[in-house]
Amino acid sequence: MSPSAKIVTALGFLASMLLLVSADAFFTYDTLFLPSYEEGPMPDTVPSEPMPPNAGGGVTKQTGPDVGEALASLGLEAKEGAERSILRRVIREDVTVQTSIVLKDGDRIGMISWTQSPLVKNYFLALKEALHTSFTPQMKDLVDETQRPEKKPVRNFLSFRDLGLSPERMVFVRVRDRLYEFRITEGAEERMFMLIEELTN
Repeated sequence: MSPSAKIVTALGFLASMLLLVSADAFFTYDTLFLPSYEEGPMPDTVPSEPMPPNAGGGVTKQTGPDVGEALASLGLEAKEGAERSILRRVIREDVTVQTSIVLKDGDRIGMISWTQSPLVKNYFLALKEALHTSFTPQMKDLVDETQRPEKKPVRNFLSFRDLGLSPERMVFVRVRDRLYEFRITEGAEERMFMLIEELTN
């Protein structure tokens, strides 16, 4: 191989490596900026266009239960809060991410954040990559699996506790075209997992 050909080959290799590093940086940029529980007010919802009609001329059907109805059926309430979800940090596109504080009898028992998009599988993979590289030595109780409940849709389930990231248990669920983030206050696991089941039917 001539010297000039070697140079061209080396430059091509370097260009490929730069592209890989850039792609990795895109998906893990938020790894260094995952939210702490103490963060101040930050907007959670990014405006987006309403879902378009489908090709048949009808309205695109909702691919998941109504979150407000699910909360009400369990005697829970939702209110706006200053907490910024990890979903909002990882999904860096013009996609709506809705976030609410979950209350039981006026007391906070957790948080729910969700988005709906045909790309939620990609978002879930980017989320996992960011989280797995951000876990602290305090991480425990990790569950990362694909679940196939009988007579229910397949769901990707990720749950853990990591006091270095949050004092609450974190749960992420991808089901159909939705991706959910739940934060669960200690002692509220039963009620919040009932909500998870209600929303992932």
